[in-house]
Amino acid sequence: MNTKIRLLNRIAFGFKSPDALIALAMLSLGGHKPVLPGRI
Repeated sequence: MNTKIRLLNRIAFGFKSPDALIALAMLSLGGHKPVLPGRI
């Protein structure tokens, strides 16, 4: 899990606030898969 968080940290490096990193971590590690618009 720590490796995945480090990877997400590198992905979210360019964002201004830590909210993007938190959102990425919740989406990838939280188990919640929301329905995206335009996808079935």
